[in-house]
Amino acid sequence: MHETEIIQQLRARDEAGMEALLLHYGPLMRYIISPILLSAQDREECLSEVVMRVWSKIDTFDGQKGSWNAWL
Repeated sequence: MHETEIIQQLRARDEAGMEALLLHYGPLMRYIISPILLSAQDREECLSEVVMRVWSKIDTFDGQKGSWNAWL
């Protein structure tokens, strides 16, 4: 699935977008989180918080201002 499709699903409040976000971008987010938080539980809680923040702030993403990966 392409990032544009994920963004569209998230903007439409389609929960499949959250699943796709975790499937395709979860590894990147975990990679960024892991050296910061040493506890596995803290890392998973942080990842959950990030996903919820993406869900609530998706309408602020503007591809003209920067890349999807940088916004994440």
